Amino acid sequence: MTCKEAIYSDNVLDYILSFYRETEFIRRRYDPICITEIDDYRAVIYKEEEKINSESIGRFGYGAIPHVYGLMSEEALEATGVLKIRRQPYLDLYGQDFLVGIVDTGIDFTHEVFINADNTTRIYSIWDQTIRDGNTPEDFEYGREYTEEEINAALADEEPLSRLPSRDDNGHGTFLAGLAAGNEVPEKDFSGVAPLSQLVVVKCKEAKSSYREFYRVPGNAPCYQENDIMCGISYILRKARDLDKQAVICIGMGSNLGNHEGETPLCNMIDYLNMLPGVSIVTCAGNEGNAGHHYLITQEYEEISINVEKSSLGFVAELWWRTPGTLQFDVVAPGGNTLGITRAAAYIRERHRFVVENTMLEVIGGEIQQQTRDQVVMFRFENSKEGVWKIRVYTTEPNIRYHMWLPITQFLEGNTYFVKPDPDITICEPGNSRRSICMSAYNPVDEAFFLQASRGFTPNGTIKPDVTAPGVNIYGPLPKNNYGTMTGTSVAAAVTTGIAALFMQEYSDYGISGNSVRELLIRGAERRGEEFPSREWGYGTVDAYESITFE
Repeated sequence: MTCKEAIYSDNVLDYILSFYRETEFIRRRYDPICITEIDDYRAVIYKEEEKINSESIGRFGYGAIPHVYGLMSEEALEATGVLKIRRQPYLDLYGQDFLVGIVDTGIDFTHEVFINADNTTRIYSIWDQTIRDGNTPEDFEYGREYTEEEINAALADEEPLSRLPSRDDNGHGTFLAGLAAGNEVPEKDFSGVAPLSQLVVVKCKEAKSSYREFYRVPGNAPCYQENDIMCGISYILRKARDLDKQAVICIGMGSNLGNHEGETPLCNMIDYLNMLPGVSIVTCAGNEGNAGHHYLITQEYEEISINVEKSSLGFVAELWWRTPGTLQFDVVAPGGNTLGITRAAAYIRERHRFVVENTMLEVIGGEIQQQTRDQVVMFRFENSKEGVWKIRVYTTEPNIRYHMWLPITQFLEGNTYFVKPDPDITICEPGNSRRSICMSAYNPVDEAFFLQASRGFTPNGTIKPDVTAPGVNIYGPLPKNNYGTMTGTSVAAAVTTGIAALFMQEYSDYGISGNSVRELLIRGAERRGEEFPSREWGYGTVDAYESITFE
C-alpha cells in the first residue's frame, strides 16, 4: 500500500505524535505504513488498522487520536473601524504583500472577489486534500496542489471548473476567504478587509469513517480531522516561507472534544506558532453558548441528567477532572437499569448493554492526557434510547470543579442536551489555545451579543474569548458568483483575520507575532458587558482604528 492510498483508506488509522523524534525511531517503534512530518515537533503516522477502540487509546494515548472538527457558522467594516483606517491616507493599509491563509471547505476560485481586473487570480495556491490525482504539495503525499499559474490557465478557459475541478460545494470557505481578503466590488456593495492581500487556501478532506463512527458523527455533518487541519496550517506557512512573506491564517472550525484548556495537538501547535514573528492564527469561540452541552460538577454527589432523542448512531460524552482528584460514577438508563458504581481507575475499558433500552455503552478512561494532570472518562452510547439518561458522579475531593461536555450541535443526531447545563466554559477547541486570537460574535446593526456564541472562560481561568467582532447576518460572497449572509463566530474570525493582516502590515518592520496582534486588538477594544473582562465579550468589541492609533 502506498502512502497516498494509506492516507485515504478507511482501513488505515491516523495518529498524531506531538513529541516527534527522528523518523527511524518512529519507524522502529510503531512500524507505520508512512509518516507525514507536520513540523519539527509534530508528525502523523498511518497504521493499517480497521477501527479505533480502547486499545488504540491505550497504546497511543488520548491526545494521539485526532479529534473531529465541524464548521462554526451558520456592516462589518464600519463597525470594526476598518473604514476609518482607509480614510487615513497616511496609513494605506489594504493587506498588500501579505498572505491570508484559509483552512476550510475550499474556495470558488472563479468568484469575482478573487480575480484581478486583468482576469488573473489573487490566489497563490490551493491545496485540495480531497483530490487524489495529480501533483501533491512538497512534503505531503496526498491531495492535489494547484499553483497560481494553473489557476490563471483555468480562468482563461471557457470552462474553468472542467480544467481545474477544485470546488467549494459547502460555501463556508469561500465566504470566510472573501470576508478576510476579497476584492472591493462597489456595485455589489462589498469589500473584504484586506483586499490587496494574496490567498493560500486549503480544502480539508472529510474525516475517515473510522473517526466518524468512533465519535458518533452523523453522516450528513461536515467533519474534518485534527491532523488534516494541522497539515493545512503547515502547508500555508511553508508557502509563506517560500515567498518570504508574513501570513495570517483563519481557522473557522471547532470541536467540543478535549479538556477545553487548549492542550490538544492543534492547540499546542497554534500556541507555538503565534509566538513566531510574521505568523498570526485566528480562531473562533464556537456557537455552543445556548446548546446545553456543558455541565459543571461542584458537589460530592452530582446526578447529571441528559435529555436524549432516539438515535441509532448514539453520542459521546466526556467527563474531565484533574488529579489528585478521584471519583466513581454510575449510569442510569431511562427505564431505571444501571451500569453499577464504577471507580474511574486508570485505563477503564468496559462495555455494558442496557437490555430494556437495547443500548450499548462503552466506557473508556484513564490518565491519558500527556501534557496535563487532567483525566477523562469517555462515554460512548450506541443506539441510544430516547428519554433522560443519568450519569451519577461521586467524589470526596474538596473544591470540586469537574466538567462534562457533549459534542458540538452538528455532531449530534438529535436534540440531545443537559437538563441543567452551564452556558459558561463552552469555548470550542482550538479557541481555548492560550495564544490564539479567539473571536466571539455580535450583531453590528443592533450591537447585541450573538446569543449562540460560546462563552468563557477556560476551566483554568484563561480569558477566552479575547475580543468580539461582527458575526451576525454578515454579507459576503458565496459560490457561483453569488452573495448572501452568514452568521457564526467563524464569520467574526474571518473579519478579524483581515484586520490582523492590516496590523501586521502596519508593523511589518517589526515582524510582529500573532500574540502581539492579539494584544493590539485588546488594547483598542471597546469594553462591553457588566464585568471586565467578560465571559461573553472577552475584552470588548474590535476597533481596529483605536488599536493602531492608541496612545
